[in-house]
Amino acid sequence: MTPEARFAAVEQLAKAGLLEWTVVDPGSTLFLSHEDAAQGVPGFLYDNPEGDIRQGLMLGQRHAFHPSYAIYEPGFVRAGAALAACYPGVPRPVYRFMFSDGFTFGYPPREYALESYLALLDELDSGAAWMVAGLQVDIRPLIGAAVARGGHVRVGLEDAPFGSAMSNMEWTETAVREIEAAGGALASTDEVRAMVR
Repeated sequence: MTPEARFAAVEQLAKAGLLEWTVVDPGSTLFLSHEDAAQGVPGFLYDNPEGDIRQGLMLGQRHAFHPSYAIYEPGFVRAGAALAACYPGVPRPVYRFMFSDGFTFGYPPREYALESYLALLDELDSGAAWMVAGLQVDIRPLIGAAVARGGHVRVGLEDAPFGSAMSNMEWTETAVREIEAAGGALASTDEVRAMVR
């Protein structure tokens, strides 16, 4: 698929004024579960060629939507910041740090890992909006640390361990309680928009 074809729906939505941000993941990574690795089952490559990344950033520049970066590895922060700088006027990217217990990419949900990401982000795009999230993970152990450091939290069935007994609503309600217990609060849509400017 060409970059233009990959982002065709995004471009149509942007032209209609219906997008404020969209996924532009600044790198490729191997999705391999620990279980599959042990059993010799191959993982798969989540492929984001540079041309695709640049297409997403160019559209963001043209239509004023924020690139939403899923950060699977530290190099994604570096590539994302470097490539965004090539598109003057593109709205500032939002960095979503992707943690995992079940997959082998990146980091597990540990405070040292969050500190590593934040040190790199501070060096390359200081003040950018960020959140903790993931795949095949219980992100709740990082909620307090994220709130204390001025970050945000994404939870739900996409992030949760596969086969979770909790519903999407239960994950969300649990996260709300933990955010509030850590001294944070839920943001309104207007507050979110103000944060990413």
